[in-house]
Amino acid sequence: MVIVLGADWCKGCKSIRTKLMKYDIDHRYVPIPPGPAGWDMVESLTGRRAVPAVMYKFGSPVELNDLLQQAGATERELTEEELDELD
Repeated sequence: MVIVLGADWCKGCKSIRTKLMKYDIDHRYVPIPPGPAGWDMVESLTGRRAVPAVMYKFGSPVELNDLLQQAGATERELTEEELDELD
């Protein structure tokens, strides 16, 4: 399972989630806590203080394009329900 650590205000986080949905990649979005606690959490899991953080297999960070390539993912149109979920 792919885990995306992110923040609702983050455009990059929304973009990553959109791509994962378009390629039917099973994922879980985890919004970080606000303030220093959130950044500390991201840093402890990834070694950096930046979102979005995409992790795969036991929390190891992974690049999204590598993940899509490994999965042999094929792009598709998002449904209205999926688009609503991103807002």
